[in-house]
Amino acid sequence: MSLRTRLRSLDVLSNDDLRAWEELAKSSAASVPFLHPGFVLAAARWLTPGAPPIVLSIERRDTLIGLTCLQRRAANLFVPVPHWRAYRHQHAFQSGVLHLPGEAADVAGAIASRMRGGTLRDRAIVWHNVAGDGELWSALRDQAGMAWTQTALSQRPVLRRHPDDVPAAARVRTATAKDLRRRLRRLQERGDVSLRILQGVDADAAAAMRHLTLEDAGWKGERGSSMLASEGERAFFLELVPRLTRSGGMVFVETLCGDQVVASSSNLYLGNGLSGFKTGWDPGFAASSPGKLNEWHLLQALDRQWPDLALFDSQAHATSYMAELLPDRQPMVSGILHTGRLHRIAVAGMRALRPLAYRLGHDD
Repeated sequence: MSLRTRLRSLDVLSNDDLRAWEELAKSSAASVPFLHPGFVLAAARWLTPGAPPIVLSIERRDTLIGLTCLQRRAANLFVPVPHWRAYRHQHAFQSGVLHLPGEAADVAGAIASRMRGGTLRDRAIVWHNVAGDGELWSALRDQAGMAWTQTALSQRPVLRRHPDDVPAAARVRTATAKDLRRRLRRLQERGDVSLRILQGVDADAAAAMRHLTLEDAGWKGERGSSMLASEGERAFFLELVPRLTRSGGMVFVETLCGDQVVASSSNLYLGNGLSGFKTGWDPGFAASSPGKLNEWHLLQALDRQWPDLALFDSQAHATSYMAELLPDRQPMVSGILHTGRLHRIAVAGMRALRPLAYRLGHDD
C-alpha cells in the first residue's frame, strides 16, 4: 500500500492532526520527547519564532505512521546548497523520527523516496544527536542512494532495562553508591530526607516554578543561562508543562529535606522511555550534592514507579555526573544525510572548511 508524505507548517494543522501526532509520540518505537507536539508548539512560539519548524508526516491512508520536524536552511559553509535540518533549538537535546512499532522500514523508505525525488533542498537533511543504533536510523541510512557524512559522535549515559530484570539502583557502581550514601547521611543531619515524584495533575504550575527557581539558584543563574533568566525560555517552560501534563508526559522529581525542596529535576515521559530534561538544586545544601542524590533517588524508584519502562535517557553529556550513575551508553551521531551526485560533491568539497564553518556558526 502506497504511503503519502506531506510537508506542512504548524499553523495549518487541525486539532485532529495534533491529536494524531500526540498519539504517535506516545506510542512511537523511537523515544524522541522533543518531537512531542506540545514541546514543538511551545518551542516554536517562544524559542524559534523567526525560524518555525515544518512538519514532515508519513501516512498510510488515514493513519499517521511517522513524523519529524525540519527547518529550512540556506546554503552555508557547512552545507553549500539549500537544505533542511532537523528542528533545533537550545532545549532540543536530540533529533530523530517518530514512528509506529513495526513501521521503521516503510517510514525510512518514504523519507528516502522524498529526498531522492524532491527539490534541491529536499536532498540534504542535517541531523543532530540521533540515536545511532536506532532501528529507523539504520533503515534510513541503508536506503538506496543515501549518503551519510558524520560530523560528531558521542556516548550518552542511559539505563536500559536489564535482561534479567536487575533493579536499576543495583546497577550503580559500588564506589559511587558508597559516596552517595555518605552524602545522604550528611543531608539527613539537617532533616528528614524524602522523595516526591509528581506526574499528571501533580506536575502543576507550582512544581514548575519550584523547578525554575532551583535551576536559577546555582551557577546557571549566576551566568544568566538559566531558564528563569530569559523571559522567552521561562514562558516556553511554563507553556510546555501543562501541554505535557495532560498526557502524563511531564514528571518532576523532588528531594526534600524536612519540608524544603532542595533539588528538582524535570523529566519527559513518552511511551516506554523517560528522558531527563533540566535539573536544579539549592546551593545552600551543596556539600550534600542534592542534585546527584535526586537522580540516585529516582533510580531507586524507577522499577516501582514505571514497571514497564525500557529506557531512562539522561540526555546528558558523557562527562557529566550522570555517567557515574548510569551503566549503559547510547551512541549519538550528528551529520548530513544526502543523496545525489551534486550533494556528494558539495558536501565532500566543504570538508576542509568545516573548522571555519564551526567558528563562524555555520554548523547548523
